[in-house]
Amino acid sequence: MFKKTFKALLLLALSATTLPATATEVQVDVNWPDFLARHDLVWEESPMAWHDGPFMGNGMLGTMLHQLDDHQLRISLGRADAEDHKKEGPPFISQSRLPNGYFTLTTAGKITGFEGRLDLYNAETRVRVSTDQGSLDIRAFVHSEDMVIAYELTPSGGEKGAHLDFVPLKAIAPARLQADLEIAEKGKKAHSSRRGWASSPYEYNPDPVLSKVAGYDVSRQTLVAGGEIGTAWTIREEANGARLLLVSIEHSYPEATAVKDAVAHLKKVQGESFESMLARHRVWWHNYYPKSFISLDDTRMESFYWIQVYKFAAGARKGRAFMDTMGPWMVENTAWANGWFNLNTQLSYWFLSTANRFEVAESLFTKLDEKLPTLVANMPAEYGDDSAGMSTIVPQTFISPFPRGKLGFTGELLWTCHDYWLMLERTMDAERTTEKFFPLLKKSVNTYLHIMEEGADGKLHLPYTRSPEYGGGEDCNFNLSLFRWGCATLVEIAERYQINDPLLPKWKDVLARLVDYPVNENGYMVAKDFPFEQSHRHYSHLMMIYPLCEINIDQPENRELIAKSVDHWINYPGRGNAGYSWSGAAAMYALQQDGETAGKYLDIFMKMQELYPNNPAEIHPTTMYTETARVQPVTETPLSLCDSMQLMLLQSWGDTIRVFPAIPKAWKNVSFDGLLAKGGFEISATRKDGRTEFVSVKSNAGESCILKLDFQPERVEGIAKSAVKRLADGRFEVALQQGDEAIFYNKNVAQAYVAPVQALPENCNTFGLK
Repeated sequence: MFKKTFKALLLLALSATTLPATATEVQVDVNWPDFLARHDLVWEESPMAWHDGPFMGNGMLGTMLHQLDDHQLRISLGRADAEDHKKEGPPFISQSRLPNGYFTLTTAGKITGFEGRLDLYNAETRVRVSTDQGSLDIRAFVHSEDMVIAYELTPSGGEKGAHLDFVPLKAIAPARLQADLEIAEKGKKAHSSRRGWASSPYEYNPDPVLSKVAGYDVSRQTLVAGGEIGTAWTIREEANGARLLLVSIEHSYPEATAVKDAVAHLKKVQGESFESMLARHRVWWHNYYPKSFISLDDTRMESFYWIQVYKFAAGARKGRAFMDTMGPWMVENTAWANGWFNLNTQLSYWFLSTANRFEVAESLFTKLDEKLPTLVANMPAEYGDDSAGMSTIVPQTFISPFPRGKLGFTGELLWTCHDYWLMLERTMDAERTTEKFFPLLKKSVNTYLHIMEEGADGKLHLPYTRSPEYGGGEDCNFNLSLFRWGCATLVEIAERYQINDPLLPKWKDVLARLVDYPVNENGYMVAKDFPFEQSHRHYSHLMMIYPLCEINIDQPENRELIAKSVDHWINYPGRGNAGYSWSGAAAMYALQQDGETAGKYLDIFMKMQELYPNNPAEIHPTTMYTETARVQPVTETPLSLCDSMQLMLLQSWGDTIRVFPAIPKAWKNVSFDGLLAKGGFEISATRKDGRTEFVSVKSNAGESCILKLDFQPERVEGIAKSAVKRLADGRFEVALQQGDEAIFYNKNVAQAYVAPVQALPENCNTFGLK
């Protein structure tokens, strides 16, 4: 991935100093239970809505807990792939996520207090509910391996009479239900969109049926399009006086096996103690967290990051579901109960590759491998079988027909391919790149080859396509940037792995003749003859800057254009910005090496309700996020902030790895370990009192790299001094063999040491309700 360019080399060998052997190794000192405990979400008052309560999941099943009234709590239940499969009607309704039901926990007395903690390290919630007649201790988790949700309820005093009841919910698409309710309330005065939704073809699913199967309570939801959703549960008395609620949820299509499968999950753990289940559950999580490490002296930002690391693993996992707008936490009052691929899913996955969290990233990428035939089948017949695509709304099945004649959806799959490529750049998996990714990318790019046109100017142009949610025109920048990136990546793979593809000359021709991006006095436009002239949350017209980095500050001729374009977008008057607008701005300023402005937009993100009270976007105390009247859940925005933070610590676009490229002055102390850079490198570094102490580069793939540091190293340990050469511009070329690790030390630093940055107690556990 890194070209070995020796032009302008200044062959200056770094001085070598003999030190103890320990100086050639990075010492990582992280007590994971203690470190993550400072980021646990804590409740000192009762959550009264889904977005304020504890949330747990295992990448398929999910549960949340919040209070309904003076005597009731709600235990919400969800399964991420419980979707409808109807053929007619708008896909966000016909292929929507479906609710299945929840439990009410009714207390004997009036609820007077709620104290709780979401233990990140153990992925477990512990709560004490106080009432005027006693208390109820609750421990809960969603098993990391088994498809089982567990709630242990231990009453004291008069609360021994507290009881659980299952409330089945009819499987109606939330958007359709939302429309029906608004029509019933407002009639012709209902919003035109709701009237349109209510008039679209829709066959209602029958009511769920409650029964017993093999001694277990079950709810069977038959679907008119085929298949079913099955919820099974049991409540057993424990020897310690507690009651244990065990729940499993399954979805099957087209077979009607969900109830049988859900019961089978409960039979598997029948007779196993709560403590035994909990011990098995914890193993996966304890292995998950140490894949990489980040700590900084902005403890609130550090907490936010680690809660997202937890949230993603709770919401998506290899072999289970990909992360859609809600994860496994089903919300009945939303119009966005789907996977959305005009931005949402792509933003969710960005940070995982740098964070070395591939097991959860594979929730999407393995599916892309498996679903290539489906993505091909999504295309209109005239495209043949050489192209692949999908529309904006994508269910877990990836059946998402590319709308005939509506080329605004051209970029959805190709943008998703870029997320996949970020992972492959860091794993350097040659077999997967050539056997799985290359065919997928080729068919995604072929969609553009079908529609491109040669103009009278001899340039290659795109016809009318759309920029997500904004509008479109000819030579739309969103699609031009993805088309250019796709062709360049195909050429790179073909040349690196010596693939003699017959389309290689075509891709090179596109790169040589594709029209330049439309610009005006304010920077990048949306499309030809279509300037950016409306405040808008999407930054799709700036894709060439971020995330593609095809236009970047290493190109002096583009620096002013980048700055002008970003400023014009994020500061355009109006209320169009949303949470991911500010995280996107932070990322784009980080890519300009402007740490202060990047940090400013992170702060704006964290304070959006305070700074913009009339904006409908909101980050809730649990880091859940909603938009549009503050009721529509969307998971991507909090997750996208993690990528922005990482870009301030580490960047690896172009041919250079940049360490601490955009650190604001307020971040005086930063430490990280095991972050990944393109080319298959693990990077570790520590910054103390505003001074970088060391940077370590370990090669997992045997590639050379070019490294840009924010200090002049006194020495390099771990490799021969002849393997390190300083370039004329101050960067270093490092020749590493597989397994080699080079550590660059600042003056007067004897040991490469990574540990949590000290946090003041008052800055810890700031999320939850306190």
